[in-house]
Amino acid sequence: MSKKRLAKGLLAVAALSTLIIPIVTDAVFLTNAHMNNPAWLPHAKLHCAMSFFAAASLGLAALAILKVRPVSDRFSMGLAAFLGSAFWIGLIASGLLPGTSYGFLNDPVLGNVTAPQVGGISIYPNVMAAVVTIAIALAGYWFANQAESANQYR
Repeated sequence: MSKKRLAKGLLAVAALSTLIIPIVTDAVFLTNAHMNNPAWLPHAKLHCAMSFFAAASLGLAALAILKVRPVSDRFSMGLAAFLGSAFWIGLIASGLLPGTSYGFLNDPVLGNVTAPQVGGISIYPNVMAAVVTIAIALAGYWFANQAESANQYR
């Protein structure tokens, strides 16, 4: 498999992760924790819905770039990598703000759900999905740069 093809494949995986995982997780598996949670104010539900549309928009935009661009230049592949990982970067950054949490401690609907721990460190599934997707996008961009650099010297 060529580096160019591998790059586009990895970037497509990151884009699909952004398009599918947040929506399926929150709208299907965690709907009672978010959109159907009676403790949430309508404005909080608005922000949850915004995140669904943001994830879908970013993932679809990344896929569109990968599909319609006739060339795999650094800018296009960098933009696809950014769009495919921006939602996840936002998730990690948002969890660092005061009063936010990656988990569901003291949730009025779900109860006190604790994250699994490894060596005393909480491992949150949403953060792991973010880290893996960002890593895949970075790897895709790296391979795109490798492919372009190899073509420049031929």
